[in-house]
Amino acid sequence: MIVYYKRMANAIMLLGAVLGGVLGLIYFHGQILNNPDKTTVFVWALWIFAGVIIGRLLATMLANKRLQAVQKQLYTDADPAGFLQNFEEVNARVPKNLAEYANGQHWISFAKEALGDFEGAWDAVKDLKPDELRIHALTSSALIVNQKANLQILRGDLEAASFQIEDLKKLKLVSEKRAARLAENLAQQIRVHEARIAAAEGRADADIPYLEEEIQYAGNVIYRKEMQLTLAEYALRTGDQEKARAYLHDIIADRKGLYTEKRADELLAHPEAYTRYTKAILDAQGEKIGEEDSDGFVVIRE
Repeated sequence: MIVYYKRMANAIMLLGAVLGGVLGLIYFHGQILNNPDKTTVFVWALWIFAGVIIGRLLATMLANKRLQAVQKQLYTDADPAGFLQNFEEVNARVPKNLAEYANGQHWISFAKEALGDFEGAWDAVKDLKPDELRIHALTSSALIVNQKANLQILRGDLEAASFQIEDLKKLKLVSEKRAARLAENLAQQIRVHEARIAAAEGRADADIPYLEEEIQYAGNVIYRKEMQLTLAEYALRTGDQEKARAYLHDIIADRKGLYTEKRADELLAHPEAYTRYTKAILDAQGEKIGEEDSDGFVVIRE
């Protein structure tokens, strides 16, 4: 995505224009303005233009390569801190009315979430308004609303998360007519969110087998550990400490510096603390201050 590395792209295109102009001068032996052939200036301009086009193609390739490298840090290497160091400042330079900015904020939010900075993760996406984006609004809307639902579940505001899930269902209906693959992805995420809410509430009808499948097929380490933590907490809530310990040990087996690992350490050391943790969340849900909950976490009903 060239928009993320526009400075680099502009420099490469300028270099391409200069090289094109120099090659044109060489071709015409330096005789441009005083050449008897009146088309010389036009042809020389085409050399310069060709240099710009080639420079843009090269810049696009390099920008995509750099973006893939930083995304690999987050989604493959599970290094959210490294990702934020390399990308947060880059995305700050992208115009805020572009879908690329919204997508970048979604990645930043996910990285902060992985580090346990839920407030920072929320701040990264809370002011995004997909309907004001110039292009790709549907996909960006899905990313943003899905992330908001995810964060509200993590923060324990299950009621607010339910409102976001309803928005996801509306987006799914729209996507079925315009983007079938996106609709399929939304259906999956809706099912995951609803299963997580049911698990957080300790309900017997929680779709635990589906969450177990998510763990099995998850290629993203951060996401997999979050699902394992969800199931570990559900197991503790329902009295299955043996299964809970199995999930918690899996989480800490390969440490990446994620909040899920810290939480797993806490639960392994003091599994009884989960009861207090759950009660605190449930108590917080009932305490609203204006449009915010007791954590200052804005309840979005878009």
